[in-house]
Amino acid sequence: MKKIIPFVILLLFFAACKKPKVKDIQTNNSVDSLTYQPKVPGSRWTYTRTILLNNTNYNYERLATDTVHLGNTYNVFYSDVDGAQYLRQDGDKYYNVLTASTNKPPLLVLDASKNINESWVGGVNGSDTYTYTIKEKIPIFVLDGFTFKNVIKVYQTRTTTSGSTTLAGDTYYAQGVGMIKTEGTVSGIPVTIKLIYLDLK
Repeated sequence: MKKIIPFVILLLFFAACKKPKVKDIQTNNSVDSLTYQPKVPGSRWTYTRTILLNNTNYNYERLATDTVHLGNTYNVFYSDVDGAQYLRQDGDKYYNVLTASTNKPPLLVLDASKNINESWVGGVNGSDTYTYTIKEKIPIFVLDGFTFKNVIKVYQTRTTTSGSTTLAGDTYYAQGVGMIKTEGTVSGIPVTIKLIYLDLK
């Protein structure tokens, strides 16, 4: 018995030191494991955002409410940074409402059915046009020690009627997880957002 105890302690030590992997986290909804935006209420994502050299963390949580906007039902999420957010999935298409805008237009931010290098206009807000392109479909993607599966990399631009590009960058979406990383520029300022914690219900 004395020989077994140290062995058990050693096993517990290595188990505690094992790096967590997002792919090991299961949802309680088989449909959510295939979606690019889990929607079970109470699920929470924590991101770190870097603007220039300044880092801040914020939470993004699925609330237990839905809302109707322009005749469509949207799931309500809450961000510490942007407040209430409205998202809707229609098959392989994912829409996000620009709640900070006066017009609150829906944007088609992801079309998972598109092939690599295919583009689409996600929407128009005033003089701004949002365009998206599928750049990569990655079976296995590792980010800061976390392993993700079936990741889609989307390139996004926001251009004005005068032709100026005020936003450009890549966003990575992982199946069963949602957005895991964004890197680009907003009005010429570099911005990076990365997922650092995930609690799926």
